[in-house]
Amino acid sequence: MLKCLIALIALVACSAQAAESIDYTRIDPIVEVRAIWVNADAIPKTDKAIRELVRSYHNANINVLFPEVIARGYAAYPTRLLARDPRFTGAVDPLPPMIDEAHKLGMEVHPWVWVFRAGYTKDRGAILTAHPDWVMLGKYGEDLSANGGLWISPAIPEARDFLACLFAELVSKYDVDGLHLDYIRYEVQSPIPYGYDQTSRCAFKQQYGIDPIDIQRLSINQILWNKFRERLVNSFVQRISAQTRAIKPNLKISAAVGSDPTTARLNLLQNWPNWVDNKWVDFLTPMAYTSNDATFTQLVTNQLQAVGHKTIIVPGIGLHMQKNKPDQTIAQIGIARELDAGGQALFASAYYSDPLALMLKCEPYSSPALLPFRDPACKSALLCNCAEKSTDAASQAYFAARSTALADYAAYQSGSIGYVAPTDPPLDIPENIIPLPTVDIPKTASPVNVDGDLNDSAWQSAAKVALAYTNDGAPASVETTALLTYDDDNLYVAFQAVEPNMDKLKATVTKRDGPTFYDDSVEVFIDPADMRRAYYHLSTNTLGTRFDQKVFDTNWNGEWLSAAQTNSAGYTVEMAIPFSIFGISTPAHGTKMALNLTRNRTTSGSMEYLTWAVLYGGFHNPDRFGTAILD
Repeated sequence: MLKCLIALIALVACSAQAAESIDYTRIDPIVEVRAIWVNADAIPKTDKAIRELVRSYHNANINVLFPEVIARGYAAYPTRLLARDPRFTGAVDPLPPMIDEAHKLGMEVHPWVWVFRAGYTKDRGAILTAHPDWVMLGKYGEDLSANGGLWISPAIPEARDFLACLFAELVSKYDVDGLHLDYIRYEVQSPIPYGYDQTSRCAFKQQYGIDPIDIQRLSINQILWNKFRERLVNSFVQRISAQTRAIKPNLKISAAVGSDPTTARLNLLQNWPNWVDNKWVDFLTPMAYTSNDATFTQLVTNQLQAVGHKTIIVPGIGLHMQKNKPDQTIAQIGIARELDAGGQALFASAYYSDPLALMLKCEPYSSPALLPFRDPACKSALLCNCAEKSTDAASQAYFAARSTALADYAAYQSGSIGYVAPTDPPLDIPENIIPLPTVDIPKTASPVNVDGDLNDSAWQSAAKVALAYTNDGAPASVETTALLTYDDDNLYVAFQAVEPNMDKLKATVTKRDGPTFYDDSVEVFIDPADMRRAYYHLSTNTLGTRFDQKVFDTNWNGEWLSAAQTNSAGYTVEMAIPFSIFGISTPAHGTKMALNLTRNRTTSGSMEYLTWAVLYGGFHNPDRFGTAILD
């Protein structure tokens, strides 16, 4: 091992050259996780078909299966504790043949279980049907979230006990190799924060003397409220980890977690780096789902930096976002290897195709790989030996780095540590909060021709507002002016964006509902009812490509117009937004709407988020939208 460390030090000087010369999609890594989430809909219903499925993954040298067996508040297998998933009525128990066939082939099976999410729009699930009082509530009393989810409150002791018993029975009943936790978090905290059931509120008030319903988001008490809910999740991870290892010490605990550790803490109340600090998990699969390779690179970099070599990071690659693009999946496997991740997990079976299987077998998975979380010290020595025998500097650097990472992992996992307390949530509480803006929008009798040219007379009398700040409240580095007017049928919005670096302007998205907000672009967030819960999100780039959604429902599409023009000093955008797409007729004089106007700027080298109303966080915070009044 010492030789390997010395070799690594000696190779630092040539690491840049090595990185350029190695093809990470074709290197034989020897040791790595190659997992696939086998979603319930993709699990066959017969013994023969299940075994054929397992063999098909083995043929592609995949070595870990995550079969989705507890989901939507049901179980895919027979159990005395929970009703069987309707999708498996009359089907064989999928676990025995899957486990048997996988083990014959040297593969592992780690059942994929939903933890706190237990139902959805069309079906509350068996758990919440039997125990409606266990449901997690939003701040305004909602149980069904904007994402169409129904959740179990982590604060209810009886619910925690039930879930613990359910998972204990699963790992006791079957010869599984691990337990894979999903939805081990709160519902997304935007647009409506969740966790306000009576049990949670009473427990928090008893401890801190304030009802969380009364906490302002930008106050010191918000830190306490976040820590309280985060602690409920942490303690359950700790419980399931200890319980599972007590039943079967060799079982490995893993979890599908938020792709960015900071965002996961703030928006999911999920502090997964602290799980790593306390050795409650053996490896993690952050859901780095994106069709943008640069974004994938940044996400995986952040994940690895958050935990170092204390655990094995296995980035999740979103096949569902790369439909019919197996070459992009291959590229992201190469990126994960180049960044020194411990493997990859493919989401999911429903999007796995024969062309992808063929490319995996021919390129990145051409040879079988050993699992790094099994005897990591031995695997580290194996990789060290590979580094010593390699004939080129690039391969030496790769194997030496992987050997060192696994040696560090083995040392941390086998070492003795006390409880590691979590740090405070990364909430920035501003000393002086910028007030929410208001704008009076005048009505126009002049027509607006949506062509990106702002010479129409209607714009001369329009209201003008400045996008003067970043989303965190810092002064904007460039000028952006928004103009607003309306008539009986439409709200009209225009943007004048000053841009000194027009040669660096990013405009790549051409398909309707593509991610225009990754380009240089502008966005409109509007809640016509001024309730600051549901809202509409419209975005367009300098090509005039449109993206829209209702909250996070991208299936919603409205018929609105946009056009843009560029020049040497910047660009202009025009938008005509019919009131009818919001389900309202001509609004009355004095109508109030919650509104925000934003700009995404890429040309400085890193994304800048400019805004009219300062949100102190992401754009999807309707409680920090401004107010528009139709004159």
